[in-house]
Amino acid sequence: MSTTTMQDQARFSAEDCATVVLASFACRACLAAPDLISLKGRPGARSATSCCPRCGTLNRVTMSDAQAFQLWTLQRGNTFVHFAPEYW
Repeated sequence: MSTTTMQDQARFSAEDCATVVLASFACRACLAAPDLISLKGRPGARSATSCCPRCGTLNRVTMSDAQAFQLWTLQRGNTFVHFAPEYW
C-alpha cells in the first residue's frame, strides 16, 4: 500500500472556532476527520501532520505561530493534538 502525502498552508484564522479549525484538517482525498494531529516546529516554522484513518493519506499543513497556538488550545472533541513541548 503506497501512502500519498499532501502539503498545504493552513486556511483558518487564529480566531476561528474549533469546528472550522478541525475541518481544515479533513483528509483531502476522502474527507475523513483525523484521529491525531501532530504539531511541531520552532517559532516561525510550525507545521501539523495527520494521517487519515480511512485511506492512509498523510496531510502536512504549515501554519503561523498564532494558528498553531489556536490548534493546540481549542476544544477538539475526538481529535487528539500532540505537540513537541520543547518548542513552546
